[in-house]
Amino acid sequence: MADTNANQYVPSPKDGNPGELSSAAVTMQQRTSMLRAVYGGTETMRAKEKTFLPQYEKESDTRYKSRLASTFALNKLREAVDAASAKPFRTLLKIVNNTDQELDQWVQDTDLQGNHLHVFAHQFFNNAMLDGMCHILVDHPDTYNLPSLAAQKAAGARPFMKLFKVDDVAAAYDQYVGGDTKTVHVRIRGQRAARDGFKEVLYNQMRVIEIDPTKTSGIVQLWEQKATSGGSNWDFIGETPLSNMAEVPFVTMYAGEKEADYQVRPCFIDLAYKQIEHWISSSDQRSILSAARFPMLACSGVQIDPEEESQFAIGPYKVLYAPEANGRWYYVEPKGTAIESGAKDLDRLEMQMDMMALNPVTGTHRQYVPQNERDIQETRVHSVVHDMAINCQDALEKAILFMGQWTGRDYSAVQCILNTEFSNTKDRLLEVAQLVKMWEERGLSRQALLTEVRNRNLLGDDFNLKDELAFWKAVDDANMTAADGMLPGRWTQADPAKEPGATGANPGSSPAPAPAAPAQPLPDFGKGQLRPKKQI
Repeated sequence: MADTNANQYVPSPKDGNPGELSSAAVTMQQRTSMLRAVYGGTETMRAKEKTFLPQYEKESDTRYKSRLASTFALNKLREAVDAASAKPFRTLLKIVNNTDQELDQWVQDTDLQGNHLHVFAHQFFNNAMLDGMCHILVDHPDTYNLPSLAAQKAAGARPFMKLFKVDDVAAAYDQYVGGDTKTVHVRIRGQRAARDGFKEVLYNQMRVIEIDPTKTSGIVQLWEQKATSGGSNWDFIGETPLSNMAEVPFVTMYAGEKEADYQVRPCFIDLAYKQIEHWISSSDQRSILSAARFPMLACSGVQIDPEEESQFAIGPYKVLYAPEANGRWYYVEPKGTAIESGAKDLDRLEMQMDMMALNPVTGTHRQYVPQNERDIQETRVHSVVHDMAINCQDALEKAILFMGQWTGRDYSAVQCILNTEFSNTKDRLLEVAQLVKMWEERGLSRQALLTEVRNRNLLGDDFNLKDELAFWKAVDDANMTAADGMLPGRWTQADPAKEPGATGANPGSSPAPAPAAPAQPLPDFGKGQLRPKKQI
């Protein structure tokens, strides 16, 4: 039996520590701390020092710092995340089934920072692919001091979207209400700066947003603390009501294996660990090369004057001499077995990183990969990114739905369309050629043909299917004649019964062959001439 107290609303207190992390946030922030450092590349990985590059036993601090400074990252994580997140945004994001002009204007500046929804969504998708999830809060300016809707419009008050990364959210909780999952409590971090003369004082902020799902109302609390306070001593600043919302307008996109509410295993976390392994191995390899790539000068049977020993130097343009008659100088050079093993280890790690990075041409610079294997890998890559793009579309549509709820409008029919066609241009052109052939043989309608071509992103972003169909219908109507319904040899798919030869026959049968056009006399350009003479 379900616990009757599980969904009982308990308002947040006005004292305590709102910065307390949930168990899911603790797990996620440990993961994202590592992922963000690896994604940052050489600079941020060096800042982690011994976390990513252990110091060997009896290795001096000076030697360790020198080894750290000579280690550079092969940033496959950034390459993988950026390449995957670029695919759905290769073409402009489209909003369809929208009849509200104001929503079209909001799309142009989604976050009140001048960013189009396409740019905002790309950032949202990129952060989700890296951290495993990302959040959108659909907010609205306070309008309690504005007396009417006209005053709100005059002030420019309207809903907008805010993007929050994993580390920005201290806690979030969902409840299952009436068979649906609703967000009922969120705590979001922020910061503000206050001027104190020429100095700057930083304050950490915490916004507590919660809703009573049984009453479609809630509260928004604001807490503050000085950034230098050490994480405690939160002061309650104020509380405002949140009304006409059935849930907290908070949207989360998951990009990985969901383990619990607001806890996910990011899809590229294994690649991040592999990049750390490559970081350590490349540091060892460079250290070995520094010690062993140059031959060492040795001598036997040689006695060096103690007074000259401190000035003894090895290098080009130096003269060496041996006072002993049987003395000799010679070079000692390592065989290079360890160096070769280290190089092979780096090659192996880089190939594994390519595979984890969803690279469809894995290993082509090292070995031949058959076409069928590349096709299988490419299909795998497209399947993963395609599913993530669908998740992003759903999240954006839910955010737009919340924008409508803030203003009392129904945007449930509005759809966001991202690019989900990831095949190369050559393959898409071959597919379109087959579609055109089907259209010519009247196995496909004009509308279906244009829809499929548009879905393959071979038409411009300003292409309008309704306008195009209306244009061609007007062309077909203009070509129709009173004698036989249309010009000889021409047909349309709007009304197959009016095609030539369709009267009294199967509408799907082939039209009657068009009469041969009369032969036109060839132009006479003079004897032996095939083209007119130049006039200039």
